[in-house]
Order: sequence, then C-alpha cells, then structure tokens
Amino acid sequence: MFVRVFDKDKNTYYKSLVYSTVGIGWFLQYIVLNPHTNTFELVDYLDKSVTPAKPLVEIIQSDYSDFNTYEGSALLKYKHFCKKSGIDFVDVKRMAGYSDVCENFAFLTDVFTKKSVPAESYNISLRELKDTAEWNYIITQSDADDFMKKFAGFHDSTLEKINYSETNGSVTANAIFDNSGWFGIVELCFEGVQMLKIMPATENYTRELFEASLIVEKESVFWADCYMEKPNSSYEGSIIKALNLKWRKI
Repeated sequence: MFVRVFDKDKNTYYKSLVYSTVGIGWFLQYIVLNPHTNTFELVDYLDKSVTPAKPLVEIIQSDYSDFNTYEGSALLKYKHFCKKSGIDFVDVKRMAGYSDVCENFAFLTDVFTKKSVPAESYNISLRELKDTAEWNYIITQSDADDFMKKFAGFHDSTLEKINYSETNGSVTANAIFDNSGWFGIVELCFEGVQMLKIMPATENYTRELFEASLIVEKESVFWADCYMEKPNSSYEGSIIKALNLKWRKI
C-alpha cells in the first residue's frame, strides 16, 4: 500500500509505503515511514480539526496482499506484553500490516506513545515498491525532465488510448502515447488521479501534440498538452493531475 501523507505541522507532503493500519473508520491511523526524517510515524487518516474532516493520507496504490490482520484474540499477545512490561495498554480494535511491525510489541508501544520513532531503533525491514523493475517512477522534477527529454517533450506524439479505472481504494488512468518518430510508444500510469480532462483536437487541427508540460509539485504530478511554467487547472485543453506517475516503453 502506497500513500501520500500531509504533514500538517510542517505544511509539507511525503510519500510512503504503509507498514500498518491501526483502527478503522473515524479512528483509522497509519504507520508510515517519513523519508525526510527516516522515522516511523503514526498519523491520523483524517484531520478532525476541520469540518468536514479532510484526509491527511491519500491512497496511491491499495495493495494489501502482504498484510496480516490482527483483531480480537490475535491482539491478546500485545495486551499481555503491555501488562507484563508495565506499559499503558492502548486499546486497539484492529491492526493490519506487515508481521514484523504488528508483532513487534516494543515498537508498537513506542510509536503509539511517541507518534514518531527513528527507523534505526527497531529491526523492521524497510520495504520498496514492488514494480520498480517494470516501471520508471517520476518522483522528482529531475525525473520528469529526464522523461521529457527522452520523449522529445511530447512533440509529434499522439494520445492513442486512455483507460480510467476506479475502485474504493484507488483511481488510475493509463495513457498510451505514440511518439514513434522520436522515441517510440510509452504507457503512462497516473495513480491517485485527482483531475482528468481530455479535449480532442477539433476538425481543423491535427491531433499530434506540439508540446506538453510535466510538473512535479507537492508530491504530485501535473500533465498538460501545452507548455506551462506552473500547474494551471483552469487550462481549457487536456489535463491530468495525480498523486503519482510511472511510465514504461512498450
């Protein structure tokens, strides 16, 4: 599971794999790794100080396949550990996550109490995205610039196909662009889509693009079929805004 987290205190964003979810619904929290500080953090899903409550954690990829679920009797070992260690027991109704996180009771009590724990303090495996061998991730503006250089800034490229998919856990748009005269055909996978607007060429225009923009800002990506210095969501042409972008040549 891959998410974007808003650090309200520092007014910044960061991306992380989720190491565990704690609780459900209104009380849901996430254990994530802040790459800026190399600390595991316990963060609330919702900012309850505003009405209506707004998510502090936004899902990019909703893969729970490696998670184990702990609830009911499965949490008795954690409760026994707290009692034996003389530690105040945090009444957790449900946890789901990696076993080396959810079964490391010393770590859990530490992160529940302090909210932030240095990664090197505990023997927890640091995970990586599973598909980096298949996809090239656009993480920084430098990554975006490198791709734009390879793909000739989308010059003479055509949008051949776009597939939009939405589930309860994620929103994705896969776009196929053909730029055979310069680089070839690529697939762009926009994850955590926040805006999608496609404006086809009118009858008196060619469908080949002249240029495009690819801007990384606030741990999100903004694509448009024209040149821009900064994102402009009111642009009347084609726009895709998403929390994450990865690409591959096909």
